Amino acid sequence: MRIIEKTGALVRTLTPAEQAMVADFAEGRLDGPRLMQANQWLMKVRAQGQWLACDCQAQTQPVLNVTLNSSTGTLFLKNNPGTPEHASDCTFIRDDRESGAQPDGETQAPAAWLPPDVPLRLIGEFRAPGTGTGDGLAASQAARREQHRLLSLLLTFIEASGLNVYATHLKKDLTRQFADLREVALRYPLVERVPASNYLETRIDMKHMMMLKSRLKDSTAFGSSRRYGLLLDCVSDVKGRKMLNDRNAAGFDFQGHHLLWGGSRTSGPLLALALYSPTTAGSQFYEMVHVATVPVLTRGHLFPVFRDEEREPLKMLISLIDWMAGKGVKVLMRRPVIGGAVMDELVLSSDLDRVLSVSLMKEPLGPEPSSETFKRLADFKSLDTFRKYVAGFFMRERV
Repeated sequence: MRIIEKTGALVRTLTPAEQAMVADFAEGRLDGPRLMQANQWLMKVRAQGQWLACDCQAQTQPVLNVTLNSSTGTLFLKNNPGTPEHASDCTFIRDDRESGAQPDGETQAPAAWLPPDVPLRLIGEFRAPGTGTGDGLAASQAARREQHRLLSLLLTFIEASGLNVYATHLKKDLTRQFADLREVALRYPLVERVPASNYLETRIDMKHMMMLKSRLKDSTAFGSSRRYGLLLDCVSDVKGRKMLNDRNAAGFDFQGHHLLWGGSRTSGPLLALALYSPTTAGSQFYEMVHVATVPVLTRGHLFPVFRDEEREPLKMLISLIDWMAGKGVKVLMRRPVIGGAVMDELVLSSDLDRVLSVSLMKEPLGPEPSSETFKRLADFKSLDTFRKYVAGFFMRERV
């Protein structure tokens, strides 16, 4: 095994003792001073921004990164997405923490609508010193559920504030869209009797992070519970563990997981919701922990976009809806972001009785509705042909 830079450049080969230590760490055979030594060594690799390359394959290079679970304060090794597969007998082949593999008996629940007025509990308490491995496994499973709730909360905010609905007569500027998000946050307590809106900043930059940190440090509302707040903003991209926006070229680091709507990366702009909390008990150092993102149409229009290929057709549909409104036909477009069987489905309905479901994706992503009122852009010769069909569907016999 070797230490490499993120460019792939070799730093050095591990000594036999280091190799044995990393293997024992991956298999959970370390405890006491030996576990502390391994954690310190891995933290140094992580702090240098370096990766580990496995030698189990002769022609390829499986790569692992050192990941910090900020909810439990523990390190683990994670196979990089897209990395070559390890050999079948390799110590590092198993990675229960990746999205495709779950421990026995545990499944990844779909994003769910979160009821208001119920404490969210988005982040766990700090793990007590001396916690055993059994408790650590339970904490790890709880942490995964908490992370997933962050994405569910972002989708709930989008749906409850109406960002997933477009109609010409409901058009809102960016200020109004964020105001609606803050109004929804009033109904969701972080912990008992602590509304999320009290500890929510709708801009991710150093000034607003310091403002949130100050309020959290001075707060008595959390009692003995772990203090945390929320950062919500439209960002340009997320790369690795760095959130990028137009206000800071260097971006902002986060320590936990990036949760993606639909599970696949899509380019920005993105509506991002981040947890902001200390990562160790008693610390006054606050940082972004986990981040959930949903792609949106533009920085000024926070309508959710499922994949990049939808952007141009979506802009066409919005323009068409505005044109039909000018002709006296009101059409509303809704994207179900929670609970939809077909995640790429858009539902268009007129002010009278016509309903049309459409997909703008080239390939089906879910069960194909068996209905005459479901149409897929890929089945039309061109975007213009599709536009004419949608216009005819709603305008026929009306003008």
